[in-house]
Amino acid sequence: MEGPLSGVRVVELAMWVAGPSTAAVLGDWGATVIKLEDPNGGDPIRGMTTRAMGDGERVRPPYELDNRNKRSVAVDLRRPEGLEFAMKLIERADVFVTNLRSEALSRMKLDYASLSARNPRLVYAALNGYGHRGPDRDRPAFDYAAAWARSGLMATIAEPGEAPPAQRPGMIDHAAGLGLAGAISAALFQREKTSRGCEVRISLFAMGLWMNATDLTIGLISGRAPTPESRLEPTNPLWNRYRCQDGRWLYLVMPQADRHWPDFCAALGHEDWKTDQRFSDSMARRQNNRALAKEISSIIATRPLSGWAPILDLNNLIWAPVQTDAEVLDDPQAHAIGAFVPVENASVPGCRVVASPVEFDNRTATAYAAAPDLGQNTEEVALEVGLSWEQIARLKSAGVLG
Repeated sequence: MEGPLSGVRVVELAMWVAGPSTAAVLGDWGATVIKLEDPNGGDPIRGMTTRAMGDGERVRPPYELDNRNKRSVAVDLRRPEGLEFAMKLIERADVFVTNLRSEALSRMKLDYASLSARNPRLVYAALNGYGHRGPDRDRPAFDYAAAWARSGLMATIAEPGEAPPAQRPGMIDHAAGLGLAGAISAALFQREKTSRGCEVRISLFAMGLWMNATDLTIGLISGRAPTPESRLEPTNPLWNRYRCQDGRWLYLVMPQADRHWPDFCAALGHEDWKTDQRFSDSMARRQNNRALAKEISSIIATRPLSGWAPILDLNNLIWAPVQTDAEVLDDPQAHAIGAFVPVENASVPGCRVVASPVEFDNRTATAYAAAPDLGQNTEEVALEVGLSWEQIARLKSAGVLG
């Protein structure tokens, strides 16, 4: 079944997560994606291991996730012939995706001005760490640094007095990739009206700021930016996490506390709280938040999570279990929405990855093509752009193509 971007040709010159995930999403939506890689090792994420993997395992899940549905072309862009070969691909492309630093792109004449001169219809999508203007525009970054730490997210969600929390790999990279894929789609729509491409840009820092936008906007408008809040003294005790008898955690999320207060009192077996002046409304509960949070904690600790689930649901309360990754992999709702998609990988029977979250016409993905080996498609792509077998052999012998 064709996707909404069927017929769109994408050339990717990117590595690690954010840039490749952008092109992976475009591929999920039907685009044809060619990934340009250095013959000497390729994308560095190919060699990334995790604690759950053995050193001898051939398939690397992080690489598989963000490079599905692509073709790999190994080409040395430091060589003039390699660069000219890449230009042949870009001249035929609709979209160019990169997360290389602007200085490197300008040096290779792979900047927007150079490529749009050769292909005026090209949509040029650039992603970097800190933005494309300002003193840090060429500062190296990963999302841990630019999007998680510097944006305020890390400090804002920390428990007061505790070390700032770490994130997990690729959390904001993937958000930035999805955002850039959406921007590319808008640029392609604009091109239908103007017949010209354009440059679209995103940065990890900007995505981190956007994810932290509610708190930052409070600071911008009020002049008082929010500070970390302790779970022992929550502004709204009905918007907080509590530990159950079995050590599991549940998260209550009821920002309209007065609306849910009667049902909450019934669920916890404390109808008397409805007439307790300490808790009569959201302002009173805020003034007595520590006492209320302590009482709620004591009650939640009397039952296991499985005991609280039906009670909270019966009273129409908004909550969720704090699940481990292992539990998420077995979550029936995740499977119902098609969150885990099979990959046609001969090396790993039953291989699956996480699907990108957007659906079109209520269609779910069937199966993804496996992420390619380094240079797996070099020859077929070279033939498509008009090189002869003799030319291909000469370039491979010279190390230009891999």
